[in-house]
Amino acid sequence: MNKMRLEEVIGSGDLKEAIRIIEDVGEKLDHTFTPILLRYLATTDSVLLRNVIAITLADLGDSEAVLPLINLIRNPKTKGNRGTLLYALESFDVSTHVVALVDLLDDTFEASRQSYQLISNMQDKISEAQKDRCKQMIRRKLDDHKNKYKRDFLLESLGLFI
Repeated sequence: MNKMRLEEVIGSGDLKEAIRIIEDVGEKLDHTFTPILLRYLATTDSVLLRNVIAITLADLGDSEAVLPLINLIRNPKTKGNRGTLLYALESFDVSTHVVALVDLLDDTFEASRQSYQLISNMQDKISEAQKDRCKQMIRRKLDDHKNKYKRDFLLESLGLFI
């Protein structure tokens, strides 16, 4: 497999072929593609391409993907399209980024549930200081929400930190 070919295909806008190559990278666990995948993860405007890259990076298991994925979920341009990015984070220890995940508990349905799942999977790795900060954040969010369903979900989420 050729990294230059992937760049050529992405540059030409042939998403179908780019996705095929990226999925092949994931199947073959070709870690030499990690730098190029990280670059396109951060720069592409294609939600589809970004999602395929995120899943492939999760398959590769390179922890250097964590921070770019966290940065993307914090980026306003990914609002409404964060579910797959959060799903990709399940392959990694993201306990140091729990605050960013708590911030998404009142995001879209998919993002909020995926964040909840990530947080619940790492409860034993969260420090008491992190738990206190997260509880404060959730309490502030509760004050801001009038929506019964979001409030109920936030109350349930608060239980993750007790």
